[in-house]
Amino acid sequence: MLNDFRFMDPLTSGDYPKSMRSLVRTRLPKFTADQARQLIGSFDFIGLNYYSTTYSSDAPQLSNANPSYITDSLVTAACEHFFQHSISFYQFC
Repeated sequence: MLNDFRFMDPLTSGDYPKSMRSLVRTRLPKFTADQARQLIGSFDFIGLNYYSTTYSSDAPQLSNANPSYITDSLVTAACEHFFQHSISFYQFC
């Protein structure tokens, strides 16, 4: 999913959000009640590296595409790079 922090939900609430479950369906793992309890607050620190901006636009037509990480969010994305004159690997989205 396009960096909207849905990946944090299991760590803060013990499960993925319903909106994500409805898009990704059976490809998301299901947690037992014990696993969910263990997940909640199981982190000491979360750090994020921010190298580029991704602009997203609605793409409902992707609901008919083959299910994948790229199509699950139902958006198309375009990137803006902050290190345009760098040869750094991290300049790519």
